[in-house]
Amino acid sequence: MLNNLKNMTILTDSTTKTDTVAIIDAKGDGEVGEKDFIDNKNQLIKLKESKFNELVEWLKKWGYKVIDRSKENNIEGIQFKAEISPLVPYSSGANTSLFLEFQNDLDDGCIIRSTFELDKNIELYLKNQKKAREIELIYIQIEQIILPLKISIIRAHPLINIYKIIFTEELTKQFFFDYINDVIRAMSLIIGKWDEKYYEIRPKNPDEEKNKIK
Repeated sequence: MLNNLKNMTILTDSTTKTDTVAIIDAKGDGEVGEKDFIDNKNQLIKLKESKFNELVEWLKKWGYKVIDRSKENNIEGIQFKAEISPLVPYSSGANTSLFLEFQNDLDDGCIIRSTFELDKNIELYLKNQKKAREIELIYIQIEQIILPLKISIIRAHPLINIYKIIFTEELTKQFFFDYINDVIRAMSLIIGKWDEKYYEIRPKNPDEEKNKIK
């Protein structure tokens, strides 16, 4: 009986020691895993920053005015951001900026985006004339001409947000140049479509009416 008790005690001690060692090993593995995760995350941020700087340099060489807005950015999730001015103003004279962004949730790519804001005079006139249907039709037409360019569009009247996701692995200068121009072309088409509608519906002044009668 005493021998059995001794054996049980030894077995219990042995099991306790084994469990203790296993817990220590697991804790050590966890610390190493967490360190590796942090190192990988920092390495990814450095790679993104390097690619961001490279793309900014390409844009500058092509003549674009580029301003690094990374430090001024207050939007959560955006790591690096640059404001890009088009080389030539749009048809309406607007010089709507584009933005190059690297975001937390996009490890292998970046985004080029821009925002169009409907002229308040056009919006007010259409609303006063109760032409909500006209506004909806224009949005449909805009989507029809933008989507073939493989540009994504988000409507938030009176704003239209357009963007293109670019995967940076093996990205060439030619492809990046084309992507930038696709977004600029899309914005130009949007502005042109609203300009067209403005000249269709804008109120005629008295001189125009006189000339029409003659």
